[in-house]
Amino acid sequence: MNKIPINIKYSIFGISVLIFLVLNSVLGLNIINGSINLIQKITGYHFAISTNTLDYLIFASIPVFGMLFNSKRNQFKISALIMDVLTILFWTIIMIVFGLYIMTIVGKPSNPLIPEYLIIEPINLYSSLIMVIGILIPFLFVKQTFKQTEKDDIGTQN
Repeated sequence: MNKIPINIKYSIFGISVLIFLVLNSVLGLNIINGSINLIQKITGYHFAISTNTLDYLIFASIPVFGMLFNSKRNQFKISALIMDVLTILFWTIIMIVFGLYIMTIVGKPSNPLIPEYLIIEPINLYSSLIMVIGILIPFLFVKQTFKQTEKDDIGTQN
């Protein structure tokens, strides 16, 4: 993390705080409701997803995790930082879509009085857990690549 200039670090923290404040206001709830309505038109399912401040905090921290992801590089480049943030955002969105798919399997109500198109979260803080998994996936790939490179280096020395 020492390779990243201090003004870039402050800018990233400021962007994260700004994203959190925007999402935690009424705008975040409007975005979620609009997305749920759009997904219902496309899929025919209404996803009853609870949102809380933790969800907004996790989503707003994506630039900070992008900075941590970028600190594993040998050199600092702003383009690499942007690509790292976009990589984490991409994996988070992929995991949210995958989490919605899982909800269609395990979130269907067992009560016959509840309509089948209404899908509920299987556990409390399900959306937060899915977003954290999406953020952590790129770190797992980098760590695995690093371990593989160490094994290759050891094998060539013998």
